[in-house]
Amino acid sequence: MEDTEYLKLPLEERCVHKLWKARVNGYEECIKYFSTITDEKSPEFNKFAPLMKKLVTDSNAVAQEKALEAVLAFAENAHIAAKCATDVASGIVAKALGGPRRGTHDNAEAVLLMYCEIEKYAIVQEELIKGFAAKNPKVVVACVKILTSALREFGPKVMAPKPLVKQFPRLLEDRDKNVRDEGKKLMVEMYRWIGDALKPQLTALKPVQVAELETEFEKVAGEKAVQTRFLRSQQELKEKMAAAGDEDAGQDEEDEADGAVEIDPVDLMDPVDILSQLPADFYEKLEAKKWQDRKEAMEILLPLTKHQKLENGDYHDLMKALKKIIAKDTNVMIVALSGQCIAGLAAGLKKKFSVFAVACTETILEKFKEKKMNVVTALREAVDAIYQCTSLESLQETISAALGNKNPNVKAETAAFLGRCFCYCTPTILNKKLIKAFATDLLKTLNESDPTVRDNSAEALAALLKVVGEKLLMPFLGDLDNLKMQKIKEASEKVELKVKIPTAKAKAKPAPAAAPSKPVTVSSGGRVAATAARPAPAKAPPRKAKPPGGAGGGGSAATKSPAVVEEAEMVLEAAVEAAGEVLGAAVVSQLADPNWKERLAAMDAIVAAVSEMDTNAPCQAMVLVIAVQKPGLKDNNFQVLKLRITAIQTLAENTKFSRTSCEACLAELVDKLGDLKNGSLASSCLTAMAEAVSLEWLGPEVTTLAFKQKSPKVQEAALVWLAQAVTDFGLIVKPKSVIADIKKGLAHTNPGVRNAAVSLCGVIHLHMGPALRTFLEDEKPALLQQIDAEIEKQTMMLARFYAQNKGRTAPAPTRKQRTWGGAGRDARGGAGGARGGTVDDDDEGGEEDEPTSEDVANSNVQDLIPRTNIAALVTDELIAELADKNWKVRSEALSKISGVISSAKFITADWGDLPGALAARLNDTNKNLAVEALKVVGQLAAAAGPHCSRHTRTVIPGVLLLLGDAKVNVRASAQSVLESWAEQAKPKELLEGDTCVDALKSGTVFLKAALFPWLAQQLTEAPPKSLNKEDLGNYVPHIYSGLEDRSAEVRKAATEAVLPFMLHLGYEGMLKHTSRVKPASKNALMATLDKARLSLPAKPAPTVAAARQAPAKTAGKMARPQTGGGAVAPAAAAAKKPSRAATAPPASSRKGGDDQDTSPLLPVNGLKQQRASDEQKLKVLRWDFTTPRQEFITQLNDQMMTAGLNRTLITNMFHKDFNFHKKSIDALNEDLADNLEACVCNLDMILRWMSLRFFDTNPSVIMKAMEYLTNVFTYLSDDGYRLMDFEAYSFLPFIVQKFGDPKDGIRGPARNIVRLIVRIYPASKVSPYLMEGLKNKNARQRAECLEALEDLIRHAGMTVCQPSPAVALKDIAKQISDKDKVVRNAALNALVQVYFIEGEKLYKYIGQLSSKDMGFLEERIKQAGKNRQEPTLPTPAVEFTPTVRSGGGGAPRGGNRVVPSPAGEFNPLARGAAAALESNAAAGQDVNSLLQRYRQRAPSNNSDSGANKSAFTLDYSVVEKLLEDDDNKPIKVEVESIPDLNSLMNFNTICPTLTSRLAQPGFTTLSRTNANLEAEDASEAINLVISQVSSSSPAVVVRALCQLDEVICSTDQERWQQLVPHVDQLLVMATVQYRLVLNTKMNDPGSRGDCVKIYRALTNCLMTIFNRPELAVVASRDVMSDVWHVLLSTLIDARLAALDEGAQIIRAFNVLVVRMAEKADFTSVFSASLKLLHDCVGAGGSGGKFGELVLKCNWKIIQMLSKRTTNLDLTVILTDVHHFLTSYPMNTWMDRSDVPLRTIKTVIHTLCKIYGSAVLPHLDSIKGAHGSDLHKYITKTLKKVGHEGSGDVAKETSVPDNQNLLQQHNKQHQLAAAASHATSKSPKRLSKAANNSLSEIFRKIGSKENTKEGLVELYEFQQMHPEADISPFLSKASLFFQNYIERGLKKVKMEREMKSSGLSTQLGTETNSNAGPLSSIQVSTEAQNASFNMNELVDEFKTLASKAGFDNTYIASAVKDICSSEKSDKVKDYNKLLQSVSSINKDQGKE
Repeated sequence: MEDTEYLKLPLEERCVHKLWKARVNGYEECIKYFSTITDEKSPEFNKFAPLMKKLVTDSNAVAQEKALEAVLAFAENAHIAAKCATDVASGIVAKALGGPRRGTHDNAEAVLLMYCEIEKYAIVQEELIKGFAAKNPKVVVACVKILTSALREFGPKVMAPKPLVKQFPRLLEDRDKNVRDEGKKLMVEMYRWIGDALKPQLTALKPVQVAELETEFEKVAGEKAVQTRFLRSQQELKEKMAAAGDEDAGQDEEDEADGAVEIDPVDLMDPVDILSQLPADFYEKLEAKKWQDRKEAMEILLPLTKHQKLENGDYHDLMKALKKIIAKDTNVMIVALSGQCIAGLAAGLKKKFSVFAVACTETILEKFKEKKMNVVTALREAVDAIYQCTSLESLQETISAALGNKNPNVKAETAAFLGRCFCYCTPTILNKKLIKAFATDLLKTLNESDPTVRDNSAEALAALLKVVGEKLLMPFLGDLDNLKMQKIKEASEKVELKVKIPTAKAKAKPAPAAAPSKPVTVSSGGRVAATAARPAPAKAPPRKAKPPGGAGGGGSAATKSPAVVEEAEMVLEAAVEAAGEVLGAAVVSQLADPNWKERLAAMDAIVAAVSEMDTNAPCQAMVLVIAVQKPGLKDNNFQVLKLRITAIQTLAENTKFSRTSCEACLAELVDKLGDLKNGSLASSCLTAMAEAVSLEWLGPEVTTLAFKQKSPKVQEAALVWLAQAVTDFGLIVKPKSVIADIKKGLAHTNPGVRNAAVSLCGVIHLHMGPALRTFLEDEKPALLQQIDAEIEKQTMMLARFYAQNKGRTAPAPTRKQRTWGGAGRDARGGAGGARGGTVDDDDEGGEEDEPTSEDVANSNVQDLIPRTNIAALVTDELIAELADKNWKVRSEALSKISGVISSAKFITADWGDLPGALAARLNDTNKNLAVEALKVVGQLAAAAGPHCSRHTRTVIPGVLLLLGDAKVNVRASAQSVLESWAEQAKPKELLEGDTCVDALKSGTVFLKAALFPWLAQQLTEAPPKSLNKEDLGNYVPHIYSGLEDRSAEVRKAATEAVLPFMLHLGYEGMLKHTSRVKPASKNALMATLDKARLSLPAKPAPTVAAARQAPAKTAGKMARPQTGGGAVAPAAAAAKKPSRAATAPPASSRKGGDDQDTSPLLPVNGLKQQRASDEQKLKVLRWDFTTPRQEFITQLNDQMMTAGLNRTLITNMFHKDFNFHKKSIDALNEDLADNLEACVCNLDMILRWMSLRFFDTNPSVIMKAMEYLTNVFTYLSDDGYRLMDFEAYSFLPFIVQKFGDPKDGIRGPARNIVRLIVRIYPASKVSPYLMEGLKNKNARQRAECLEALEDLIRHAGMTVCQPSPAVALKDIAKQISDKDKVVRNAALNALVQVYFIEGEKLYKYIGQLSSKDMGFLEERIKQAGKNRQEPTLPTPAVEFTPTVRSGGGGAPRGGNRVVPSPAGEFNPLARGAAAALESNAAAGQDVNSLLQRYRQRAPSNNSDSGANKSAFTLDYSVVEKLLEDDDNKPIKVEVESIPDLNSLMNFNTICPTLTSRLAQPGFTTLSRTNANLEAEDASEAINLVISQVSSSSPAVVVRALCQLDEVICSTDQERWQQLVPHVDQLLVMATVQYRLVLNTKMNDPGSRGDCVKIYRALTNCLMTIFNRPELAVVASRDVMSDVWHVLLSTLIDARLAALDEGAQIIRAFNVLVVRMAEKADFTSVFSASLKLLHDCVGAGGSGGKFGELVLKCNWKIIQMLSKRTTNLDLTVILTDVHHFLTSYPMNTWMDRSDVPLRTIKTVIHTLCKIYGSAVLPHLDSIKGAHGSDLHKYITKTLKKVGHEGSGDVAKETSVPDNQNLLQQHNKQHQLAAAASHATSKSPKRLSKAANNSLSEIFRKIGSKENTKEGLVELYEFQQMHPEADISPFLSKASLFFQNYIERGLKKVKMEREMKSSGLSTQLGTETNSNAGPLSSIQVSTEAQNASFNMNELVDEFKTLASKAGFDNTYIASAVKDICSSEKSDKVKDYNKLLQSVSSINKDQGKE
């Protein structure tokens, strides 16, 4: 029994049982069990993870063999197995490899290889190499065998060669023969992979061993090593290789898995530090006068530079010395040695040498003038080695300068060097810019007189031709003669390229039939000569790399130049003859007839003939006959001239129009631009010519010819044409060629020419950027201001085309130059399609047909800027001064350099020796000089622009050093300079290499804390795969070290940098660097990496084929959208929304997976009532706490699990990471719209979970929660839901707490949520929670609660005062004495609302108050009473007792909804009118929302509850029911049965009294009396006809609109005035019909005619309405917003333009929108446009076409604002603006287009400009306006326009000036802001004695007896210590006390000044604090000798002080002081007091 007792134990216990048989049984069971678990992250695996090490180290041999099998199964199936890699690998090496059993060895090898497969290869390799030190040779042999197997299967990309290479000598020297043999096998396997790169590592072996290895290497030399086993991350590669059927298909994969891995032998070596081996006197000898000493130093250095890999270090001094020797040393031997040393350094340092590459290359190329062959040879080696360290692009300027050198030897050697460089290039390296630059320079040297220069230039061109092919190079060779061209081609065949150029292999598929492409050349006679046709290139495989061309001139497939049409110039006689052959001689001669009618007939014939000509017509001959043969384009008959221009345009569009033809007629055509009748036609002709001959050539020609004309009209028209052409074609014209003409236009006396030039500047600026502005700075200030305004206008209109910081994309061109590919004519290359001859857009060659605007903006702008070479100005003396020992000399040198840069303005990249000298100054011990050096570096970056990147690796290390300085100001300067440099230089130069890595190695805490965020920012902005992963990988260990740093700032910064680096390196790339992290830190590091991994971008979507295999959704069900993606419901299914009651919960569209629950997020059940009952019976915890405890969270989790919520959703909800919380909220938000029933069933749990989120510290989660809750309560309100008590008390206390949140983005939504709750929960039950919030210490929360209570009282009356009015109002009244001003104001406002309702009864409720508080209340009531408008209190809503919905699947939706049922019979006419709207359900949810909005906002005109509803009023309850009904059976209505509107309006009928019904709001419902019977009949008729407007029958709609139109256009005023109450009703129905047509009829091609009819009738009817001002002004704001929304939505629909009359309809829509803006009430129009913009931004559509139209509407209204100020309600507009800024604060516009925000700012600015300071009082009527973004921006704007005085409207109404009113409005905030500002400046710290003295002074000021003495001492203290900061003392005092101290100091100052001036008169002494406030009151008095009336002065004082809000006590005290003096001195004292007060006020204003 004991032997089998272990079978009863759990499996994990059996695995560690002391009995080996039990363990074997456990291992066998584990092997089976592990394979059955499908989820690799199953918790079951966690039980066995700690046991893995015990398993592999089992002491029993049999058990150990089985244990290894179990470990193998565990590693194959468990995700957690990777965490056990170190334990398993070390255990196997220690215990399993030394055993005798073969099976154990095999299993151990399989386990280790499996761990390699699961990405733990680094750990396995490390542990196996440790095994080499084992004493047992069997262990060593086994370790080597496993490494050999791993290398064979995975390759060297997985098993790193370098650690193995270091072990080879050890293995081959081992005593054991088996170890040596296995070591040889490992080396042979390594040779199979890396080839000859291994041989340099054999130098340490014995010759015998090397010989043996060479023999083995020869045996495997021809074998191809291929990876046979793949990592888990390489499984996709494995599948691709397995699926590849032929060699071509697997080409891409072979590049990755091919065995021929290119490994540099140097990478396997250890670097050598040669700097430390240099002798101490090395540099002294190097600069010695004796050449023998210099040679000795060079001979010491030369052997050191021969090392193949050098350690990185500070080589600046060494390189400076070597460069100086090459440049200036006269001994040729030393120069040669120096060249050899540079070559060795470049070869050893490789990329790290790039810092010195440009400077050394320049010096070496200049030294090629030396004729000694040994020197030239050494310099060649040096410059060739330097090229391997840098790029050809960085050397381009240096090489171009050398090719222009006067010395032929320099030219020859430079050309030869360039040819050698080309042999190392690929077509990807040689871009178009480099080809053009080098080809141009080599063409010049090709024509040199020196034969060596010519030969070397030809060879360089030959190499270039070999690399890029003829197609790319030939356009730049120009008119090269055939002999030289032949020479180049012959040399090209002999060129041997040093690199392999990959070629694109096309798949073996039949090419589609296409016309062959031929290069075209047109002869002089118009005949076309075509070369042999070549087949179109097959479509390249989908690779990003562009395939290059071959050697035979195949060219690059990435570029293709348009075929050039060439013609020889013809004489006129030959042209007349050639044209006569085509047109007929009679027509040609008739064209020159003096009779204009004859010429007209001839031109008619020519136009007809030209339109039918093919592309091969004699174009030039035709142009000469039409334009040159007299009278030509000087024809004085405008009709003939029109036909002549038309004919030329047709020729340009349809034939091969050459530049020769263009030149023949261009001058005369430009002259006709100013023609009044044919000017526009001439412009069109020029545009057609631009398409034919390129705008790049034509644009400058047109402007040059135009400015040769005297007519300003021609010049203006030419500039206008060029501006439009640049817009159409992009900026392909070179700016350099038109700048001069633009300046001529700007300087022209004609305003039209100037304006055209300014407009052209604005257009070019869009493409060129700020550089354009630089070249116009010498213009007059007025012109510059006009240019800036135009640039701002263009930028605002097209801001969406600009990126955030770096780079921008200009507006896309709509035209391009036409290319000819063969027969057939080309079309205008626009956004539309192209004709047969045009290059296909899909062809890769089409991308560079001609330079794009972006190419010109990027390439030519920098060339356009004139730059100064400052190298000559940076003299040796200046460099010596920079290194002087005297710091003053160094400082002066820096100032001189700064002056040089400032005067040069723009500089080249050649800075001489300045970079090295400046780097030394950045390390200066004098920090002030270091800061000055930083400023110089910043100047250099700004002046050099992108050219500064050459010096990055020289200058930036010093900047980074200062970034870690201990002083804040130094670090701030370094940070600023680093960012400036990064803006100009390429990120590649900054981030790659060791510049930043070296700084992090020895950096301080400050450096790391600043550098990590900067690196994160740069990597975030850098495009993916744009940076070298190897270089980025060098940063990762430092980031990991930063994560463990003692400094919290460093840890935070390093954490932020993890994700940006992971974006570029990938998760696996970051993971492989964790192998060297300490085990104790590894868990925390892995958690950080896993957290960052969640934020990585999602993988690409599945292919189309995979999507097609996905199961289709059930028809008729709406699939709920999910975050994970999913199929979109078909449009047919979405056309009609099923009712919620009859529809099951929608199926989930989330991706299924082992760990993903695909069930619905929220189930529909009836458990909510049970949860409420359990809580009531105290079976569960009541949801009431101050801080959530764990038991509450656990309870909520259990309730959600019981209710059956989605498992994945619950996991995310209760995850520790806030990112999962955000995902949960997003999922709930997306599920809400289509699954509201489920949301209602689980609402209590959702609200409780949301209340937990309110305690989170992450604001983004809370904001998302607020957004979701807003949507929830909005939907519930629309659905008629009533909130339950147990739902309310578990949520309302927590949402009220968020009233006190410091963030507006949280506080604002919280207030809005409570307002929404009041709609579904009685206000009387909400108010107690708000009253409870008054007890909180947070003043902000108390103020918000009081404002909410005020709002409730205003709308719901006194019922909200619970438990009774007396109790509630007493609590509110207590807040009047609060120390916070906002709380006091809110309390006063709430009590004022009660006073408006209850009157004097208020005082009874609030009881006794202090006299001060009572005075405040009375004053507030008095002020509010003056401005009060009598509100119409709504009827209090009936409070219904809520009942819990059953939640069942078939339960009706109205379980918790109160639906009134109408009394009386159903009206058949209303039923029929509603039935006419039944088809609108297909238009989607817009109809429902539109009707719902209209019903809510339209006023109800019920006279009493028993009022009879009109029989003809539209019953909206029926309409809603029909729109939501699932029944598709329409209710038929006979159109003939509907009476005519005219007969109804003119026939007085007697209708029977109807029974009482519930009146629907929104339409007029009058009680039927004899007095208004006629009016009611007319109203009923109008209601009926308007209801027909939304019918689905076009005939009914058109007929109804015609009847309405007849009434509106009637001359009888009484008739059309009947429509006034129905305007909104008609607009709503029109909107419904517009949307119905857009969503249904436009989709049906057969109904397009009906669409046109309906659009025409609707638009005409609305136009007539807005033509009548009486009707137009009635339209409400929301209705007009809906109308505009549907009109703009229709305008952007592409189907509209396809209608027969689409253009007319679009024009009509535009006119209608403008008419509405002009005729309707301007306040409503303005508010509607702002609402539309608000909604558009909220929907995320502000960047699309719809957003553009909305913005244009707002801009139009802003333009109208100045003319329509009389009837504008500023409060309404400012409220809308405030809501916009509250919803979308200014700090949220960083990552999206800010055009909407700038539009809102323009609104504010325009209002301030027009109304001036009169805007401020309107802010008092807006809740939360004070202190908001609106308030701040208005204040800022008014200050800006203050010098202009008040606005126009303000001037007319005598409003005070802006500055004074602003001063009064912001007075209470000025000192606090000043104190805050002063604090932020970090003033000098005071000594302890001074601090104590200052404390004593403030103690005196605080005492009544010593106040004056304290003020005097404080003044004297400030005079002695001007740097002292008293703000910490002031901040502790009240605002009143701060004002008092400031005024006292000013008074003391004034007294001192008066005494010093000899004035004996003193100001009145301020005896107490009560005089303080009156000192700020400005009182205007008459002259001193005027009549003095004391009573008037006292009254004036009292009035002003009362208006300013001062207490009566203060006023009485001031009056007493004034009146206490003698009568004779009253005027003097009074005036002196006023003068002092005035001066104080002026000083305060200046501050």
